[in-house]
Amino acid sequence: MKKKKIAAVILAVMIGITAFSGCGTKENKSPADTSGTGSSVEAQEDTGKEAGAGTTMLEDGMYSVNVELQGGSGRATVDSVANVTVTDGQAMATIVWSSTYYDYMIVDDEKYLNENEGGNSTFTFPITGVPCEMEVIGDTTAMSTPHEIEYTLVFSFPETTSFNELNCEGHMNLAYADQFSIEQYGAYKLITIVDGGRYLLVPKGVSVPADVPSDIVVLQQPLTDGYLVSSAVMDLVCKTGALSCIKFTGLKEKDWYVQEAADAMKAGELVYAGKYNAPDYELLLGQGCKFAIENSMILHNPEVKEKLEELGIPVLIERSSYEKHPLGRLEWIRLFGVLFNQEQNGTAFFREQVERVQPILEKENTGKTVAFFAVSSDGTITVRKPNDYVSSMIDLAGGVYSLNGYLEEEDNALSTLKMQMEDFYVAEKDADILIYNGTIEGELNSVDELIAKNSLFADFKAVQSGDVYTTGGNFYQETSATCDFIEDLNKILTDSGDTDYRFIQKLK
Repeated sequence: MKKKKIAAVILAVMIGITAFSGCGTKENKSPADTSGTGSSVEAQEDTGKEAGAGTTMLEDGMYSVNVELQGGSGRATVDSVANVTVTDGQAMATIVWSSTYYDYMIVDDEKYLNENEGGNSTFTFPITGVPCEMEVIGDTTAMSTPHEIEYTLVFSFPETTSFNELNCEGHMNLAYADQFSIEQYGAYKLITIVDGGRYLLVPKGVSVPADVPSDIVVLQQPLTDGYLVSSAVMDLVCKTGALSCIKFTGLKEKDWYVQEAADAMKAGELVYAGKYNAPDYELLLGQGCKFAIENSMILHNPEVKEKLEELGIPVLIERSSYEKHPLGRLEWIRLFGVLFNQEQNGTAFFREQVERVQPILEKENTGKTVAFFAVSSDGTITVRKPNDYVSSMIDLAGGVYSLNGYLEEEDNALSTLKMQMEDFYVAEKDADILIYNGTIEGELNSVDELIAKNSLFADFKAVQSGDVYTTGGNFYQETSATCDFIEDLNKILTDSGDTDYRFIQKLK
């Protein structure tokens, strides 16, 4: 029953996932959700028009802009704020009328139909940029016969204002992630990370508002020449298409399992700039580093964060690994999409993964118990907490994490804990499946290697039945492949006979 409830939630996410706004339908065009944000408008071809003088060619992303309606009788109005979505350089504006009677609009000789039957008339159409003025025609059915009326729409960003005068106009609808939030304040987005600070994202061409509180870090787009230290984030950045925004890394080429990152380092497009606790400040400053992405490890070396900020390099601390739900960890791709003006790509990728995992979630749980662990050099056993994302992946795949109910949940941020071998033996001896975490102490090549670490493993049920596996070293870094790991687990749990695993290898 639990699995069915989860499946129902995921189905709701597939239907309803949006990011601040939705779009509608252009006449004579087949609907296609190219943005991945709930839009049914097709990506528009290049109109061949250049932006007028003073017009800002916006980076890909989503914006709230001012809109003013001129012309007509003066009785009809439009909402003073319009949502603008930019994809591949093409800006699409969504406006909402004060009336329900507009059935179509004509913009640049193209007809656009009302997207909101039963509510205030809503239209989405291309604009040349912001600011801009556009001559449009609106057809109203409010009178005895339909009438086409000429109007002018004026799009603009709000003038530089005080942060204290900004109002929250909406927020990103998150399906699983609970460690960050994103709110829209006019042209700006306010990112809040749990125990990690607040960040005001300022679009290209928009001024930084006055009186920004001292605890809010200002990030001005485009964010380029970044120093990415959190290795688990690189895969998500690559999947949004924003690898070119990263110039410096905290890993060397030989340590990357993310192929795009390794290739970029080989080509000289990505440069090693030191570990999180010992960055090469001279290199970062000399080559124009504009911001850094760290994980919570940086909090153990606060002087490093302070030094980076002193050099004018803002630091964003991400907490994706603190998400308890595996799809919550994956949903951080949407935050990185927003940061790098690739919001549509990030949301589309997340949606595809949610849809992909749906068939597995609809299956009944197998009831098989799974142990996920590693043996440390001192002989202790490193296990995942029962409430973390790895144990959740086991549950979603159709298994039962074998330490559920055995360990008390500890109220700290760590996702792992240590057990003595004697305690581990009592808890896991009868587990149906053993999976060795090869990302901690290195991969295993055989069951004999496991037994060589401690002879007690020979008595384990899974060892005797031949159900022992190891993960590859790529498990931690390839964050975007959450659903691949769930699929691997499901193949094992259901005895599907399919041994084409992405992350897991069976030991003999």
